[in-house]
Amino acid sequence: MPRIYLDYNATTPVDTAVLEEVVNTLKNYQGNPSSVYEEGRAARILIEDSRDLVKSFLDAGNSGEVIFTSSGSESINLAITGSVYAYMKNNKKKVPHIITSTVEHHAVLNTFKFLESIGIETTYVGVNEFGMIDIEEITGAIRENTSLVSIMGANNETGTLFPIKQIFEEVKKIKEDVICHSDLVQVIGKAHFSLKDVPLDMCSFSGHKFYALKGCGALYVKKGVNIEPIIHGGHQERGLRAGTENIAGIVSIAKGMSILKNIMNEEAARINSLGSIFHDKLFYGIEGIKLNGNPVNRLKNTLNVSFDGVKSETLLFNLDLYGISASAGSACNAGTVSLSHVLKAHGYDAKRIESAIRFSIGRYTTEDDIDYAVSAIKKGVLKLRTGS
Repeated sequence: MPRIYLDYNATTPVDTAVLEEVVNTLKNYQGNPSSVYEEGRAARILIEDSRDLVKSFLDAGNSGEVIFTSSGSESINLAITGSVYAYMKNNKKKVPHIITSTVEHHAVLNTFKFLESIGIETTYVGVNEFGMIDIEEITGAIRENTSLVSIMGANNETGTLFPIKQIFEEVKKIKEDVICHSDLVQVIGKAHFSLKDVPLDMCSFSGHKFYALKGCGALYVKKGVNIEPIIHGGHQERGLRAGTENIAGIVSIAKGMSILKNIMNEEAARINSLGSIFHDKLFYGIEGIKLNGNPVNRLKNTLNVSFDGVKSETLLFNLDLYGISASAGSACNAGTVSLSHVLKAHGYDAKRIESAIRFSIGRYTTEDDIDYAVSAIKKGVLKLRTGS
């Protein structure tokens, strides 16, 4: 029985070319990048070359710096907590106020909750039934002490794309010194992005979402934006992230982005087409099915759907037996029993949320995979609805 992987939003397989680059790095670059002798210098050059490649992919030019981290979650924590600490350091008599949405990844939401626990003021902006944010609600929440607005580029559970260009343009009109941050973990590799198009001060991303290694991420920080480190020790990564650098992980990010730069348009067109085929075959072949999130403004690789009368956990178990890998939401919360906070924020009832499954396709998905998956999903849903 073939295994059909339909959980690309959780993680992606490592690209063969990335793996080759990583193996070469592990074999030939074993020095500590902070050392002054030849092996250390060679490792340092490799890191800086990788940094330049990442900046080029983002169209950053000389507008800012890229800080390498261990994950998207660490990048997000550094951006949000680091900026709050810097604000408190520079404005000792003011308590900062920060804004985000109710559908963010837990890396954002739990960071906000932590900051709330130490007295930071927070605002959470909701979404409508289609997962969209009212920009006026964001701008209306801005106060004199608002220091940061963090809105994701694309939702990890539903694939909904947020109009971050318009959001942050309007934020800057209201208060120019507000730091604008976006979690781009689900955007890089799936949708076009350029820092030339969006007025961002910081953005976070993760290597394993675009066919690089797990355990590596990065944060772009615009010149003039002040953040404090949250990991203390040495002066690595411009003094913002202590610890000996993960050279192989950093190289994998740069290689992953280099590959994307060459094939992005072609790959996006193929995946978007496959996503449409998947959607049509699923919705025309099964009754009692609902699309969760935005039907138009979404990543076409992502289908979050609810099946009437079927519990997602039971269906996922059956699909696994058929060789299908999918999920009920964020992989970071697999195994928890709570309802998806993202779908709850849409106003969906408990039954709809309990029957929701996320399918996400990617680089190695074929139309044959889609056909097999749709057939297996039909069988699984019918079996659970009829009990036979």
